[in-house]
Amino acid sequence: MPSDYAAQVKALKDEQTRLALKQAGLLDKRRAEVGKLVERIGVLEAEDDLLAGVLLELKQAVDKKDSRLAQWRQTGAAFRKGSRNTIRKHPAGDPADAGAALPPRGA
Repeated sequence: MPSDYAAQVKALKDEQTRLALKQAGLLDKRRAEVGKLVERIGVLEAEDDLLAGVLLELKQAVDKKDSRLAQWRQTGAAFRKGSRNTIRKHPAGDPADAGAALPPRGA
């Protein structure tokens, strides 16, 4: 009986190690995907504070199940399907463009 227990513990530890490696691989893949998306959108050169602010606003919107998420998903899906002009509906520098893409401060 003890060897059966030891074999089960070893199998569980092996499975735990396998799953940890798989998780690490998936995280690496996701990080690379996000980096490529940021580059494709054209904001790779944006300052870190700006990117952090936008991502924190996104996190708040996700946490609150903000109604803007549906529109953002639609815009993102159109962009990923090749409609790059979905994020450039307004001329550069037009405040309406920023308001369409980002949540208002303090939301």
